[in-house]
Amino acid sequence: MKNLVKVKAITSLVLIGLFIVIFVSSIGLSIAPSGKIARVTGWEFIGFSKQLLSTIHTWFGYILGALIVFHFVLNYKLFACEIRNLFRGENKNFSLK
Repeated sequence: MKNLVKVKAITSLVLIGLFIVIFVSSIGLSIAPSGKIARVTGWEFIGFSKQLLSTIHTWFGYILGALIVFHFVLNYKLFACEIRNLFRGENKNFSLK
């Protein structure tokens, strides 16, 4: 049981780290010059070329997607319980009276 808690914690931390890397790389890619101008001028964002930023962004996105599925599988019972409670008849926590 303790090992499962550690796996869940590590998975959550890795997801946060991957999100940060993808977010930063998306900022770099959004401000990068278009076309081959970035390559010809030697444009860099925090030391990474546009091509390397694109590669990092793509691969870390694939890893993030796989870990999201893994995270969902690890926490399936919790998600199912939350969804069940959300759509249950009267939920006193969400009343707007």
